[in-house]
Amino acid sequence: MIPKYSELEIERRWLAKVNELPDLAKLEKKQITDSYVDGTRLRLRKVESPKGMSYKLCKKYGKISGISEPITNIYIDENEYAVFSRLEASILVRERYTYEFREVKFSINRIVDGTGPVIIEAEFRNEEEAIACTPPAFCGEEVSDKKGFEAINFASKSCIISD
Repeated sequence: MIPKYSELEIERRWLAKVNELPDLAKLEKKQITDSYVDGTRLRLRKVESPKGMSYKLCKKYGKISGISEPITNIYIDENEYAVFSRLEASILVRERYTYEFREVKFSINRIVDGTGPVIIEAEFRNEEEAIACTPPAFCGEEVSDKKGFEAINFASKSCIISD
């Protein structure tokens, strides 16, 4: 049973074969700033894209399978983001490129400062769909159930979130 008001995030992740990636300059790009609030399972997110800015606060409850985790997202405004951004957090800034393959949207995530691996992820409606998915050839080792490859592990410590 998942917590009240949450939804199941069903996601698979792979390490990228960097030399085989498509031309990223031709793909839709967003910059994502994730702030993992110290001592909690909360993530504050700012998304910058050609369509504008968006902000949300996410509660992650922990995985219930290798590819499923209950989460709750609350969309917030810029002022609310500024309030939450004063909390101590670890920060991760990534570029996210969208690549569609066999009717599945894959997100290619590259850390802006160049540290850490390039990770590709895809979300699905159910676990059966996720398991049946064959990823593009530029996807290498699957790391969906490896905690060491969760985004929080690549975040840097910061006293406050700065813009």
